[in-house]
Amino acid sequence: MRLPNSYGSVVKLSGKRRKPYAVRLTLGWTDDGKQIQKYISYHAKRTEAIAALAAYRENPYDLSNHDVTFSELYERWGENKYGGDIPNCYRAAYKRVPHLHGMAFVDIRKRHIQGEVDACELGYSSKKNIKTLCNKLCTYAIDLELVTANVASTVELPPSEESTIHHPFAPDELEYLWQHTDDTGARFALIFCYTGLRPTELLKIKTENVHLGDRYMMGGMKTAAGKKRVVPIAEKIYPFIAAMYDEAQEYLVMDDWDDKPMLTYDRLRSHVWEKSEALRALPVPHLPHDGRHTCASLLDNAGINLKTIQLILGHRSANITHRVYTHKTIEQLVEAINQI
Repeated sequence: MRLPNSYGSVVKLSGKRRKPYAVRLTLGWTDDGKQIQKYISYHAKRTEAIAALAAYRENPYDLSNHDVTFSELYERWGENKYGGDIPNCYRAAYKRVPHLHGMAFVDIRKRHIQGEVDACELGYSSKKNIKTLCNKLCTYAIDLELVTANVASTVELPPSEESTIHHPFAPDELEYLWQHTDDTGARFALIFCYTGLRPTELLKIKTENVHLGDRYMMGGMKTAAGKKRVVPIAEKIYPFIAAMYDEAQEYLVMDDWDDKPMLTYDRLRSHVWEKSEALRALPVPHLPHDGRHTCASLLDNAGINLKTIQLILGHRSANITHRVYTHKTIEQLVEAINQI
């Protein structure tokens, strides 16, 4: 079958090859009349190559970006979005899709991402992070006009499972931590229990957003409802926050190990949590995120109304259309947190 002029061509390459049929385009001509050609893909069958050429003609892409791999786009996205400091959840998700790393991003289809999700032996959260990362990379690739569709959007996840790894601190455990506040790990655990902050949310709070006089901090992340929210400082943990506070520091939480901002969950886990004698002495092993669950339970047990709990924890609510924090609202949140 003869292809139309200037349409492109399919040629069979010499030698013993797994994919001998190449799709080739003519990009222009040299001064001496020779064609400037670009090979854009390789296929096992001629029919596959013709179909690939037809797909390109239907949705042409920038050939200068055609060879950008999944890994290269990931690095470019990370630098653009996070200045290279990609969150750990996305770093972990990236490591769990090794078969995508070397693929040209324009060649990645839903089946490739679905295969990595299905092959992941970890739980629902890890599989969800893979899909989320691929969604973000597809969106970024669309912005770059590298691709025209988000092939990750329809990737299927298994049914979500109720988490069994998080356990609120029991009353006797909280009492034990209050008796051992000389232990750094105990202080961190109590801060999480009496703020409802996720571990990384606390580590990312900047000093300029800590208002000791008015007993609140501005912080939060992950969801629209959780970002830039007021985090009331309970009187019980005020001494811990005040001890961390230093106007000369950019971030509230510094790592005693090297006097640098702690910033990451890994630093918290390895430099504080796992070294804490007080936490190791508890009858039930706890994770830093257990403090957030504890805070939710304490607020509920204290009879705090649902809307206030949602504001403190940064949960989305249909009843909260505008998150405007007046001075009165802040006082109410501080009053609520002091009841637990």
